Amino acid sequence: MEFPRVGTHCAVESCKQDDFLPFKCTHCSTIFCKNHFNTISHDCKSCPDNIVAEPRKFEGFICSQEECKSTSAVEMNCVECKKHFCLAHRHHGCLEMSQDEIAKRLREWEKPKEDFRSAKSAVDAVIAENLKKSKKIEMANKVQLMRLKGKAVGSQNIPTVDRRYLQVYFPLITCKTAPAAVFVNVQWTLGKTIDSIAEILKIRNSNNLADSVKLKLFHHRTGDVLGERMDTALSDLFTKGQLVDGQSVIFEYSNENKVDFSSYK
Repeated sequence: MEFPRVGTHCAVESCKQDDFLPFKCTHCSTIFCKNHFNTISHDCKSCPDNIVAEPRKFEGFICSQEECKSTSAVEMNCVECKKHFCLAHRHHGCLEMSQDEIAKRLREWEKPKEDFRSAKSAVDAVIAENLKKSKKIEMANKVQLMRLKGKAVGSQNIPTVDRRYLQVYFPLITCKTAPAAVFVNVQWTLGKTIDSIAEILKIRNSNNLADSVKLKLFHHRTGDVLGERMDTALSDLFTKGQLVDGQSVIFEYSNENKVDFSSYK
C-alpha cells in the first residue's frame, strides 16, 4: 500500500529529500529536512547573523581647507585645531601669530636685554666712580706721603728702606684734633707699632694690662680696625693693601673692631 502524499521535500535544490518530519525555518519559513533546517546549512538570507554588510569603499581623508577636495590616505591632523589638512595646506595659519602677537613676543624678548643693558650701565658707572675715587685716594696718599716725610718723627734707628709713614689722629680723650706725622718699621708687628706710636706721641698705653681698654689702629676712611691680633706683621698689612705708605689712621682706645671715623677730622 503506497502513501504518495505523505511528507515534504527539502527546499535545498541539491537535496530535495522527502522527509516525513520536515522542519520549518523560523526566519525564512521554508521547509527543510533534518540536515538542512539549520540557518547555516541552507544559508538563510533572512537570519540576521548571516547578513553581511557590503563593504564601503574608502575614499581617504578629505582636506579641511575650504574649497580643497584633495584626499590623503594618511590622516594628518593639526596639533592646534585637530583637523586634517593635506600637504599643500599643512601651513593653514592656525599656528601663525598675528602682528600684535609678534610685537608682544618681541617686546618680551627685548625686555631682558634692556634690563641687562640698564644693569650693566649702572655697574659700569659704579666701577668707574670707584676707579676714580681709587685714583684720587692713591694720588692723595702720594701727595700726603711727600708731606709726611718732611715732618714725620720716629726712631732714628729704623733703616730708611724699612720706614713707612703714617698720619695719626689722636684718641678723642686727648682733645688733640690735629694729626701727627710718624714713621714706623715695616718689619715690626702691629703690637710693637702701637707701642712705638704711643711712646712717640706721649699717649698713655695700658695694652699690657689684662683689664684695660686697648689702644688700637683704625682706618681713617672706614673706621675698621687694622688688625685684631697684635702679632700681625706690619709687612703683611702693606702687602695685602690694608695699609698704604702715607695713609691716615686713627689711634684710639676701644675694645671694639670699629670706630666712628666721622669724629676724626
